[in-house]
Amino acid sequence: MTPPKSSSRRRNGAAATLHEVAKLAGVHPMTVSRALKGSDTVAEATRENILRAAKELNYTPNLAARALVMGRTETIAVVTGPVSEHYYAQLLYLLEGELTASNYKMLFLRSRDTNHDLYSFVNANSVDGVIAIDAFFNIHDLVKSQKAFTTPCVYAGVPDPSWLDSIDTIHMDLSVGVREAVETMLDSGCRRVAYLASNEGMGTASEVRPLVYDTTIRAAGLQPEVINADIGSNTSAHERVRSRLVEYIQKHGHPDGLLCQNDEMAMGAYRALCDLKLRIPEDVQLVGCDGLAYMECFNPALSTIAQPAEQMCALAWKFLQQRMNDPHAPRQHVTLTAQLRGRPSLKAFNDLV
Repeated sequence: MTPPKSSSRRRNGAAATLHEVAKLAGVHPMTVSRALKGSDTVAEATRENILRAAKELNYTPNLAARALVMGRTETIAVVTGPVSEHYYAQLLYLLEGELTASNYKMLFLRSRDTNHDLYSFVNANSVDGVIAIDAFFNIHDLVKSQKAFTTPCVYAGVPDPSWLDSIDTIHMDLSVGVREAVETMLDSGCRRVAYLASNEGMGTASEVRPLVYDTTIRAAGLQPEVINADIGSNTSAHERVRSRLVEYIQKHGHPDGLLCQNDEMAMGAYRALCDLKLRIPEDVQLVGCDGLAYMECFNPALSTIAQPAEQMCALAWKFLQQRMNDPHAPRQHVTLTAQLRGRPSLKAFNDLV
């Protein structure tokens, strides 16, 4: 492939077009489009020739025009929890990697107070699809509010998605991991296992953690003990938990086992127990939920109920691509199972040091 011919100076500094890049490179405009999108159907020599031509002309793709021509924006709306929480930051990182590998962009919307924005983007055809993780009510309201909802959408997360019978879903089942965590503490002698959670993690019918905890504790002939970690502070999540748990234990004494709603809370609980000179796991056994990597950096390493986040994000993007390519295909659904990842914060795993 011969290098592109030198271009003449552009008129009045006007922006170069895709057709001008194609003319300079001596190829069809569709070849330019495929090359700039990273398609593997374009020979490497041809791609390099096109890139040289684009650079010489200072060509920048007109995304709005391309969206009109292709009928796609190559943008996906992702609705999930706040990036200040490590778990959701990890999910965004994983999803961005999936989308970028397919030459798509990500539009992030927080699950709290984003319904208006989500409606606007969907109704204006500003996104090609929606992935919602743990944003059950956002998607439920969106789907139910649209009489003819046609935007491809995938829901993934903990709340049971059986109500969402019109879209593709991935259910993250925590029940097996929660039950195993509680039973492991009971089997090692615990008789006062408490559940530490926020307001959001305590009272909704779609939240499986407190339900499985309650059932397992009662099956052992014991009384549930739920500790509310919300104290109305503007501090970080783990600092709120730390302060609240210290206050609770000073007033009520300490449980001998503690199941936390998530790993952020487990980190705050760890600091609170250290502040009170309580030993882990000798005095209090401790389990988080999410499966974040930093949990093994504590001393002792903290147990967690690990969610297969990478698998969930990969499947969410796979499902959405299949739905965008075939809107009339049968509904897709899969259930993933979270598992207890035992570490020395549980007596049963205390020899793993």
